[in-house]
Amino acid sequence: MTALTVRLPVSPRRDARSTLPGAKNRVAPVVAAIDGSTAGRHAGDAAVRLAVELDAPLTFVYVRRGPAGFFGTPVFERRLTRKMAEARRVIDRALRRAARAGIEVEGEILEGSPRKRIVEFADDRNARLIVVGSRRRRLGRSVSRAVARATRRPVLVARGAARTA
Repeated sequence: MTALTVRLPVSPRRDARSTLPGAKNRVAPVVAAIDGSTAGRHAGDAAVRLAVELDAPLTFVYVRRGPAGFFGTPVFERRLTRKMAEARRVIDRALRRAARAGIEVEGEILEGSPRKRIVEFADDRNARLIVVGSRRRRLGRSVSRAVARATRRPVLVARGAARTA
């Protein structure tokens, strides 16, 4: 498992509440799964709006699948480096957007199955809400549908603006 945490400073309006792990006054965060796609961007924007309305901290989660190890060490390392750089860019963009809204925000990069890791992360953080994006899938499984089915927490599936012809 790989994890990278980035935290931005707490906004002034949160200084009355403790944000330390295990604190009694800790507010359950909104967890938003992002991936750099348009659907992920919509999920991030919806999560920022919800966190502002709920006055809750926000945690962005980027789940990456590890590169196949059968390519050999040099190829594996180059792909891993490229994937981690992409994940950091996506998280950094989302953190900047959320920081402009004045909310407490952090970002995590995880490795593994997106469905499993998002649900596990939300359970570990005792999230009040999970926000995921929705894409049209022709082949393969929908991560948003799998997350909604696998968790007992509320899930918001964010969709982009409707197309007009």
